[in-house]
Formats: sequence, structure tokens, C-alpha cells
Amino acid sequence: MNTDRAIEFIRKNGNRFEQARLDHTLGLGFDPGSVMAGFSQLQNPDGGFPYADEKGFPSCLSNTTMALHTLLELELVNEKTTKLTIGFFKKMQKDNGTWEENEKVKPLNPPFWDMPGDEKTTIWLTADVADLLQRSGNPVPKKTIDYLAGLQGPTGRLKGFYHATWIALSVFGRKGHYNRKIWSGALAFLESEDISDWDASCIAWCLDSMKHGGVGKSSKLWDKLKSQLSATQEQDGGWPSEGGETMRPRDANSILSALMGID
Repeated sequence: MNTDRAIEFIRKNGNRFEQARLDHTLGLGFDPGSVMAGFSQLQNPDGGFPYADEKGFPSCLSNTTMALHTLLELELVNEKTTKLTIGFFKKMQKDNGTWEENEKVKPLNPPFWDMPGDEKTTIWLTADVADLLQRSGNPVPKKTIDYLAGLQGPTGRLKGFYHATWIALSVFGRKGHYNRKIWSGALAFLESEDISDWDASCIAWCLDSMKHGGVGKSSKLWDKLKSQLSATQEQDGGWPSEGGETMRPRDANSILSALMGID
């Protein structure tokens, strides 16, 4: 892949927020105040972020995890908005240690991967929230870790969507709740899988989990993801996005941010 072209694409097409993300990735200065203003204006009183990022919509776990991923990427862990977000996750946790999508978003016709009451949705959300709590320095209940560990099958894949398996690289990687067996099983599964239908956002997310889980460039998974990025990068420097044209700068930023720091 051509990193310079990706940077140029974001500079040309990204909004002010995406420009700030890129500046942070490149080690340049950005204005945290302006970034936090956007988050705080959108955040609901309960600490969550609204479904579809539409002000006035009920808080959605999926959108809230995306917001916290970005806040942590920008190293804004000590901001009031970040702390309120973490508080929302703690309030939303079920007694069995899982996180289920907010039933209030069901009438809004969410996509299949974010459907309240669906076990596959609960699995990946539980893995993602656990990972984010761990990354932000907050404790993850043992019952949550035990639940996730019990989802891994003999192939190394966790039950449910692919998301849960690559998130497991971070949850059970070098920090927090290290578990070599689960980590290596998940990695072996992903190294063996066909990823030709993964879009840029999936690749970025997987790379990010690899980085935080200590998966280095010696892994076959790294080679596969890098080859896929090279094969699908477009002439303008961005990548196709299932989220449409407006999501392409965001996806490109996520890719660049994830690539930084992989050993």
C-alpha cells in the first residue's frame, strides 16, 4: 500500500475531525478542545452515544464503542466525556458479565450485526467493551473474561461474528488478561482464513487488535492484511467502504493509525 497517497487522500477529503486524527497519527499537534467539543455535544446524558450518531436517538452500545475507540486512539482517556462513556458501559453490563445492545434501538431497524437480543451481537459487544475497559485502565470482571474464554471453539474461532475473534487478540494478548492458548488459537484461525471480502474498516479493526495484542509483522496475518490493503487501495489513495463515500476518510485514518506501532 502507498501510505503517502493515503495521507494525501485524508488531507483532501477529510473533515476537521479527520484532519485532527491524522495529525495525531503523524505525531503533529491537534486541538483536543475542539475534538472534545464535538464528542460532548453529541453524547447523551447517560454517557452513551446515540444510534447512527443522531442527536436525540437512544444510546447505542455499538456507536459508543466506536466513540471510545477514537477517544483512546487520540489519548484522551482522562477527559470528562471519556469517563462518562466508561460509566455508561459499567451501567449497561448485565449480571452475567455481558453487554447486550440497547433494546431501545430495535425500532430504528439496526443492521443485523447490531441487533438487540441476538447472541452474536452480544458476543462481539462484550468482547469489544472488555477490550476498551482494559485499554483505558479499568478492570474487567472475571465473569466477563470467563464468558469470552468459553466461546472459543477447536478451530480457534470465537462463536459469532469474526469481530469477536480478532478482538480476542487484544483482550487475551500481552496486556491485562493474558492467555496464550486463546490468543494463539485466535491468531492461527485468522491466519488460515480467506479475507478477500473484508473491507477497509474490518482490516483496520483487525490491525488495531493485532497491535494492542502484540501480534507482530512476522505473523502470516500481517502479510495477508497488508496484501489486501495493497490490492484494494484506489488511485486517490483511499479504499472502498461499505459505509459509503463519506466513510472513506475515516477508514483510511483508522488504517494508518492501526499500522503505527506494529512491531
